[in-house]
Amino acid sequence: MRVENSGLGRGVPDMNGCRLGTEVWLELKSTSGWAVAITPEQSAWAERRARAGGRVYFVVRRHCPAGPRRAAADELYIYGAHQGRALRELGLKQVTPLHYSSGPQPARWIWAEIEEILLASPNYA
Repeated sequence: MRVENSGLGRGVPDMNGCRLGTEVWLELKSTSGWAVAITPEQSAWAERRARAGGRVYFVVRRHCPAGPRRAAADELYIYGAHQGRALRELGLKQVTPLHYSSGPQPARWIWAEIEEILLASPNYA
């Protein structure tokens, strides 16, 4: 379910879902480079929810066309709540994701593995 943040408070993620009794919050981001625009409120909200036992993930799609100095990319990175602050400060290249998929389009991403990460494994260590 897409969450409209007006009135819910600052930092609340973009999506909330529940499948077979497992609830998950997703903060969705898109970038064409290596930096990710995460606010301090977003990373703080994710950390607080994770400490309370919730599942919160930063899901980043890096999508960029080929250029004179870079190859085309269509990649998906998934980070746990505890990685939000580092991701905000260091970017995609410096923080190891919980999951990475790449391919010419999302149809080639490993969706079963993505589901496993989001619903079956803890997102904090």
